[in-house]
Amino acid sequence: MKQKILVIGLLFSILLSCRTVSSTSTMNSEDSNTTQLTPTQSHVPPLSQPEVAASSQPGGEIVWQEIPPSELFDLDWENNSLFLKGLRPKSRHWVADLPYASRYRMELIIPDEVEGLSGRQEVVYTNQEDVDLNEIIFRLFANVNGGAIEVSNLRVNGKPVDPRLINENSTLAVSLNEPLAPGESILIQMDFALQIPLEMGGNYGLFGYFSDVLMLDVFSPMIPAYDDQGWYSETPSKNGDLSYNDASFYLVRVIAPDDFVLVTSGVEVDRETDNGTQMVTYAVGPARDFSLVGSRNFIVDSDEENGVTVNSYGLPGMEEGMELAKESALAAIRIFDGRIGAYDYTEFDVVSTPMLAGGIEYPGMTWINMNSYDLSATIKGIPASSMLESVTAHETGHQWFYNAVGNDQSDMPWLDESLVQYITGLYFLDRYGTEGYEGYKSSWDSRWKKVDYQEMPIGLPSSAYNETEYSAVVYGRGPYFFEKLSDVMGEDAFGEFLRDYYNRYHWQIAETEDLKRVAEQYCGCDLTGLFEDWVYQ
Repeated sequence: MKQKILVIGLLFSILLSCRTVSSTSTMNSEDSNTTQLTPTQSHVPPLSQPEVAASSQPGGEIVWQEIPPSELFDLDWENNSLFLKGLRPKSRHWVADLPYASRYRMELIIPDEVEGLSGRQEVVYTNQEDVDLNEIIFRLFANVNGGAIEVSNLRVNGKPVDPRLINENSTLAVSLNEPLAPGESILIQMDFALQIPLEMGGNYGLFGYFSDVLMLDVFSPMIPAYDDQGWYSETPSKNGDLSYNDASFYLVRVIAPDDFVLVTSGVEVDRETDNGTQMVTYAVGPARDFSLVGSRNFIVDSDEENGVTVNSYGLPGMEEGMELAKESALAAIRIFDGRIGAYDYTEFDVVSTPMLAGGIEYPGMTWINMNSYDLSATIKGIPASSMLESVTAHETGHQWFYNAVGNDQSDMPWLDESLVQYITGLYFLDRYGTEGYEGYKSSWDSRWKKVDYQEMPIGLPSSAYNETEYSAVVYGRGPYFFEKLSDVMGEDAFGEFLRDYYNRYHWQIAETEDLKRVAEQYCGCDLTGLFEDWVYQ
């Protein structure tokens, strides 16, 4: 009966997923337990070898002694041992294998009234490109996300600099006194103040304080990816996701009222409480960004499987929905682990939040629209239980494609969204059989139908589609491409391709031609015609 109810409800079940608008040197594991965190100025086995671009592995070694010391943590910059706690044993090698990844350290203060937040940030950035860099870019998405962010006291290697704001204040450009050569590193420090919106808007209502829930979506200044087009600095499209980042390491101290339940990317590595205030430090990395959500009203349901703890957060009265979300995430991690490759982290958080999207992915966590947690309800005629499971499975799939394998989510959204739509179908196939897969597949059809099954290319930038086209083509037509690709390659070859693609570009950034090249290796064929029919403009 459970399977039959789920399949019936799946006809339109993914309509709300993934920011789609709804109706409205070697380290060991013991190191992570021995490193002491001291605030300095507190306010209270692969199938093949990875094909890594030369520009991501600059020559030489970082001279850590030349980088000014951290002002936030009494911890040497080269010490990355705190990140081991959040990584499963077979993934801990990434701490040593990504020496040039940016290292963010942050302190964020959340006051009692929540509305105005302040913070300090410092980042060691190493030029991983093959050209000199004359400026460093930070994205300030809060300025186009319904709120505002103001940066002050900006310094490069301890010297004050005056940045400039461009692209509707969504980009902060920091000019360097001397070009940063490939392999060279600098320290950039700043203070920032956040204005938190109290009315839902901006990018799918993901940034603000609504219904007593604080949601911090891509809130801090972040250095975006640099590719053959230069820095990702343009004003974001109204469709799709905002961030396009290299994998980095984030160490974040949050100072908040002690009754505030905090849920963040990463794992807790230190905690202090004093006089009604908590000071909690989180570590996550490698990761594409860092996000936070919190509420005084959250409760949690947790379970562990194969070294991964899934925490499901919600409000009192949502217990049945929290249980379903937890079980769906556990099943998705188990299925994708087997089909694609290991999930890297020791934790995964699923959080019920108010927003205009059905769900949204972040490193090590996902937010799910709280309307889905009333399992007796229907959403656009769909059982909320079906909506909750399908969205949770989809967003969990983004841990493989968006976070571990990165892509330009603005110019090539199909690389994560279309692929994740397809592997979510594999989730339903493995869990519920052919009937489950076909039920979920019907949601692709319902989306594509909204543009009368036009054969629009799935590989366009998000800005090239209007809102209806973006949903219909990237989420609807897109997964049909991967089904077709599987048919052309054969199921076994497609499975090997998917695992190898994940391995080759793990913590790198993949582009359309990268996916095509790996697929051609496994099918032993030229896929140009197929890509011309489905992907290319």
